[in-house]
Order: sequence, then C-alpha cells, then structure tokens
Amino acid sequence: MSKLLIVDDEQIVLDSVLFIVEKYMTGSLETQTARSGREAIEKAAVFRPDIVLMDICMPGISGLDAIADIKRIHPGALFIVVTAYAKFDFAKEALQLGAIDYLNKPISRTKLIAAFENAIRIKENEHKSLEFELELKEKMAFILPALESGFIYSMLFSDDHTVEMISFRKILDISSEGGYIMTVEFGETHGKDGIANKIGTSIKGQKLYPAFREVIKECCTGIVGPLMLNRILVFVPCAAGADEYRQRIGAMEVASEIYSKLRALNENIDFVIGIGRYYPDLGSVYRSFEESVRAIGYAKAGGLYHINDAPLENGARQGYPENKEKLLLKSVTLNEPDVCLMAFDHIFEWLTEHTKGNLQEIASGLTELTVMLSRTAKEYGVIGETGNDYLNDFFAIRDLSTLRVWSKNRIRQLCADIAGARDKRLSCVIVDAKEYIEQNFCSEITLEDVSRAVNISPSYFSKLFKDETGSNFIDYLTALRIEKAKKLLDDRNCANKEICYQIGYSDPNYFSRIFKKIVGVTPTEYKSSALDKNL
Repeated sequence: MSKLLIVDDEQIVLDSVLFIVEKYMTGSLETQTARSGREAIEKAAVFRPDIVLMDICMPGISGLDAIADIKRIHPGALFIVVTAYAKFDFAKEALQLGAIDYLNKPISRTKLIAAFENAIRIKENEHKSLEFELELKEKMAFILPALESGFIYSMLFSDDHTVEMISFRKILDISSEGGYIMTVEFGETHGKDGIANKIGTSIKGQKLYPAFREVIKECCTGIVGPLMLNRILVFVPCAAGADEYRQRIGAMEVASEIYSKLRALNENIDFVIGIGRYYPDLGSVYRSFEESVRAIGYAKAGGLYHINDAPLENGARQGYPENKEKLLLKSVTLNEPDVCLMAFDHIFEWLTEHTKGNLQEIASGLTELTVMLSRTAKEYGVIGETGNDYLNDFFAIRDLSTLRVWSKNRIRQLCADIAGARDKRLSCVIVDAKEYIEQNFCSEITLEDVSRAVNISPSYFSKLFKDETGSNFIDYLTALRIEKAKKLLDDRNCANKEICYQIGYSDPNYFSRIFKKIVGVTPTEYKSSALDKNL
C-alpha cells in the first residue's frame, strides 16, 4: 500500500479527495492531509509519503516551495500538482521540480483516479527495480569471491588460460595487463621461528576469511583468492612502472596498511605478507606467486617482505620470458616443433642479450629447460633418456652457434619421440580394446564398458576407435557378431535362436533384421544356402 499526502488549504477539497480515494481506490492508498505548505513539510518528514497531491497556490509557504523542501528531506516522493489557475508558468515550474502530473480545479474524478493509479504504478516499478538491484548485489556478494578464486586458480595453475583470462578480466573489470602477487600467511604467533599452529589457525581462518577479504579490498584493488590452509593469495593488477624501486615501495605501503588492519582484527593472530615481483603479462604472474611464497621465508623477523629485498634474489631472472618456456614445454607434448622452436629462439635471444653473449651463463640459463624437457620425455615413456649423457653432450659444447643448433635438434627429436610414444600407446589401446571386444562380444557390452577396460574416457575412446579402425564402436561390434553368427550358421546343429543368444543378442527378431540388413538374407535363408553348398 502506497502513502498519499493530500495538501490543500480548502477543507472541501480535502474531503472530496478523501471521499474519492475511499470509494474508488479501497486498499490502495494510506492517506494523511495538510492545509498549508508548512504543515505539509512537517508531516512529510514523519509520514514519508510515496505520493503528494499538492495545491500550488496556498497562503504562506507556496505549494511549489513546499515541493522543493519535501524533495530535499524525502527525495523518493512523487508529486501531483493541483491549481485553480491554468497558468503555463506554474505547470512549467512544477514539472521542473519533478511533478509527474498537473491537474486543474475543479478536479475531474476520472483524471484524479488516473493520476493516482499512474503514481502507484511508478512506485511499484521503482520498488521492483530496487528489489532486483538488491537481489543482484546480494548475488554478487556471493558470486564475486568465487569468480575471484576462479581467476586466481586459472592464472596460477592453468596451462592455457588465454580465453579464460579475457572473460575474467571483463567480468572483474581488470584493465591492467600485468601485476604482482601478495601472499598473506597467518598463525597464532610470529617469532624468530615464524608463524606457528598453521593448521589450527586455518580452521579459525574459515570464519575470519570474510573479514580478512574485506580488509584487503579496503586497502587495494586486488583480486582476493580463496583460503589455502593458512594463506590467502592476492593479485594486485597494475601498470608497468619505469622505476622498479618506486613500484616496490608502493607495494610495501599497500602491504603495510593491510598488515596493520589485519592485526587490529584479532590480536591473537599474527600475519606475514610476502610480495613477488611485478610481471607485465598474466601468463608470467605465477612466478610472482612463487616469489611471494619465498619472500615469506625471509620474513621471519618482520611482517612484510618483498622478494627484491633478498640479496640472493634481487634481479635474478627478472624479465625472463616464462610464458615462452611454458609454451615450449606444452607444445613439445603436442608435436608442434615449429611452435617449440619459435619459443626456444625467443628464450635464447633473451639469454644472449641479458648475458652479453656469455656462453657459460647462457648454458647455465638453458640447463633447467633442458632437464625439464628430458623429464617431460620420460613421463611420456620415451626410451633413451637414461643417465646424464645428454647433459654431458650439452656441457661439452664450446660455442654459441653449436649450442643453439644442438638445442633445436634435441627439441625436434623430443617432439618426434613423444609423438611416436603417444601413437604407440594409442595403437596398444586399440589392440587391447579389440581384444576385450573379442572376448566379450557375446555379452551386452557398451562403449563405456570398453573405454573403462582400456582406461580412456568414452568420448575420446569413441573418436580414437573410429580414427584407428575406420568404423564406430557399434558398427564394429555388429560386424563382429554377424561374422560369428555366419560361422555358427554353417553348423547345421545350431538353431537360429541359440545363435542369437551366443553372439550377444537377446531378441531373435532383432537379430534376424540386423543379419538381413548386413548380409542381404535372413539367417534361415543363409543357413539353407550353406546346406545346399554342402550337398
């Protein structure tokens, strides 16, 4: 029910409007009256009407002035103005003040009811819009942490997150291409041995996480990840700075504010914040996470630590094309040698530039990559990767050109070896699948049964089986059963019904239809033909 304030200095007008409301709009409006502009303002402050029917011309404070004052104290009110003077200036000023209707005296009952119904409809729509907005905000309050957690997981742990990142950046309104990671660790105490009782405190942290999250959001525009035991990851998006030192100081200031406010929440919980380096693209930010965790290890004597403040860390591998390294390791398993070699060239050129062509430093920089490639090959069952023979060859190289050629040849060979090992494994899978079908065709086996037997998902097995055999699973199984049936039909002692059950069908009529569709004759006709040949 909407609230209506009727304002007019004539009692007969007030009585007439009240009569119309009570008779024609029963239950729609709760009413109060006022006989002056001043009384209207005072009542509006307490009654807070949804609709105000205002006479413009009254002694003292005019209706127009009263509208202006009421709007200041109660902006949500709707105004219908009434006057005995049909003057355009009055109407214009009333509309400028936000009046939704303008009625002349004597007031037409029909027009008055229509004006009230219009005002009620407007208020109902406003209420619905407000409810929708509140519901949306409430849903976002629940959804946003999940979206931010998804963003963190995708950025740190996904192999190829390009498409996901575009969607997340749009939803979360992230404009910067890069940023850095802060890892917040908490526990009961923090002394020279670091945070204590991590597991126990992490249980408390489940309840305190919303408060932790709110504090972090107050201090920066960071994306707050989920609670991981007693750690919270925060990605802080920001643009690249010309001065690394100033950027580091800015990150420390943000972390300091977060630290102070978190400590104020609970005096029994202490915090350590480790800060990783800034990286210009999201594909490399996982390195900042690793650095932030290492920074926590340096922070035993204080609450904050930036990885670049560690003497052994400052400047190490800064700017290294980690995204190209990830691309290389992924592409070598997909047999994409061109992509691998392009990524390797990028890495090699970066190392050459940043070491000024120093052979020993370049070889040192490539050592980890070489080992990771070999480990990947072993995981795919590539033989010949025993011992450290390849490392002996690697370190025996004495010039850059040979080092580059040797590395690229090795990458090509690993691509081919991994592809061969994968193809061999897939061929073995099909052999095993055919053997399983051969042994179980007489049962009601399904594609899922076979895919489970060879430990491959049904959808992938279906595609693989079709690629390798040239027919889908059902056609292959049916053809096998019909061939078995033909051999049994050659034996005059086997009845059609018995043969049907022996090859895995439960319905003789269905068996007969399938047999005729493939062979061209019914089982009985085929058997007769076989007997004629033997006579």
